[in-house]
Amino acid sequence: PQMWAQFAELGLLGASFSEAEGGFGGGPVDAMIVAEEFGKGLVIEPYLQTVVIGGGFLRHAGTDAQKEENMPALIGGERIFAFAQTEPKSRYDLHDVSTTARKDGAGYVLNGQKAVVIGAPFASHLIVTARTSGAQRDAGGITVFLVPKNAKGVSTRDYPTVDGLRASEISFENVSVGADAVIGAIDGGLPLIEKVVDEAIAALCAEAVGCMKVLNEATIGYAKQ
Repeated sequence: PQMWAQFAELGLLGASFSEAEGGFGGGPVDAMIVAEEFGKGLVIEPYLQTVVIGGGFLRHAGTDAQKEENMPALIGGERIFAFAQTEPKSRYDLHDVSTTARKDGAGYVLNGQKAVVIGAPFASHLIVTARTSGAQRDAGGITVFLVPKNAKGVSTRDYPTVDGLRASEISFENVSVGADAVIGAIDGGLPLIEKVVDEAIAALCAEAVGCMKVLNEATIGYAKQ
């Protein structure tokens, strides 16, 4: 938490957002620059999950109310996000979603499980993909929801991963959310998910470049000795 607060104070969490959003006028390339530097230090704080993915969903499809509530808290280091996308049997297929969101009055009720949700132990909010229509592997029928991690019916099992990060297995049991929890189009969330994931992959590659630079310099130094 102390390191995350320092990132916010230095402006790293807001570097990739527009001035209108409370940031410093940057974009995905600026996120890649920050990620590359983090890669050099093997930073385990959830920058990718919160800023690139969480901020990406809000930037591309968040309502004015969602942005107003979440963006200042994200940039200020007060709100941390995790992307609850993968499921026990989904592998890396973004359209393979069996978690359901059933219409209930003006809102929805979520049920299902998410697996290996990186950064979830730190998170205050989850960005959840759920099926509002169609079959498990249909491209259509997927909707994105913003869910507080402390919502009734959300349970987590936290654990360390082999690369020093932290992840969670998350269960949703009759989790009620309002209509204002929907990010983007109902039943049409896959194109939005793909766009944000593309930006996340670019940032992850930049982080890997930072790691490789340090490894390369260390190897050259060792070889010279």
